[in-house]
Amino acid sequence: MKYLCFIFCVLLVGACSSTKGSGKETLFCELDKEVQDSLLSVSRKVLEEDYAPQAMIDFSGNCKFTERNIGPWVVGIQIEDTVNKRSVSLPTNAPMPYIVHNNTVYYPEEYNLLVMGFDKNTKFRTIRMK
Repeated sequence: MKYLCFIFCVLLVGACSSTKGSGKETLFCELDKEVQDSLLSVSRKVLEEDYAPQAMIDFSGNCKFTERNIGPWVVGIQIEDTVNKRSVSLPTNAPMPYIVHNNTVYYPEEYNLLVMGFDKNTKFRTIRMK
């Protein structure tokens, strides 16, 4: 019975992860103009050319994207700046794309925004790289 209770508690804690708790909220209109233009350009390519975008858009060119999997499940997402030796771990349920700009990682709060499009009130989560 103790083992069953322990397994239940581990599953309960694991199921409680959320993207709402990490980082601060930023609206699309508050993002840097370069980031806005890039997202709109990629979104346009997805719709017009059936383009499959990368998971990470890196403006510095120094970052490495790592996704750890167990079978089909994602158990960890990490972005590491290989020059400055900074990194950030993202929630496993964070929607793509992940945008790295000025040592800050942005990711949308909703899924399928590259297909649905962005407006000035689209919400992003902002996390500083440490």
